Amino acid sequence: MTQTQHKAIFFDIDGTLLPRGAFGIPDETIDAVHAAQARGHLCFICTGRCWSLVDPYLREYGFDGIISGAGTLAVFHDERIWDYPTDPAETRRVIEASRACGVRITYESYDAVAYDDTFCVDENRAAFAHHLSRGRNVLMLGPDDNFRFNKVNIDKTMGGDFSSFYAQLDGYHIVPYTERWDEVLPQGCDKGSAILRMLDYLGMTPDQAIAVGDSRNDIPMFAVCGTSVAMGGSLAAEIYPATFVTLPCADGGIPHMLRHFGLID
Repeated sequence: MTQTQHKAIFFDIDGTLLPRGAFGIPDETIDAVHAAQARGHLCFICTGRCWSLVDPYLREYGFDGIISGAGTLAVFHDERIWDYPTDPAETRRVIEASRACGVRITYESYDAVAYDDTFCVDENRAAFAHHLSRGRNVLMLGPDDNFRFNKVNIDKTMGGDFSSFYAQLDGYHIVPYTERWDEVLPQGCDKGSAILRMLDYLGMTPDQAIAVGDSRNDIPMFAVCGTSVAMGGSLAAEIYPATFVTLPCADGGIPHMLRHFGLID
């Protein structure tokens, strides 16, 4: 597939397409995305959420593709282009290291989000109930479960020997996401490398790509795209010299940026 004058636009979800705490993309935002698509531009979700946490209603908005798990899995027009789950032995290694260091982990995969039943703390139970309420597949990992994950999230407020744990994670890199959360990804995987791989698949160049985000884990995609757009009032707008800072998500930031670049009327 070859594109010349059209753009590929990669949108983060939380705080970018979806106001934080909301359960639906605003109508004006999705109408603007569809208007851009009608002009021949390709519109992607590019999120740190693994596929199991990209709720069905988000998949039903009609995006051309979804890069999930901060680059560990990608779908284009309902075809899975790549997927990087661990093998069961690697899962066991990470689980055992987390238990030894007292570090609580959320494991995310294509099929499910999982917690270690060794740490049956109130916070895990609350998160478990929240995911179930959203219709997500949630697991508690026992001593011998062979769960295959794409990425893990570390809750830094829960305590544990983080330095010792991170020292054991050869083959992974740590991406600070917020003050509370770190993402742990396989080496070579992030939103930026995933966008480059998708562009190659599409026959497009980085100059044709626009990255739109609000958080620390969006910086890799800003760095590889010809145009970067930070949401107004976001951390990304403070720490990265984006091409353009649009309005906040809840104030029509996506329609505003699409009009600014002449991608919609």
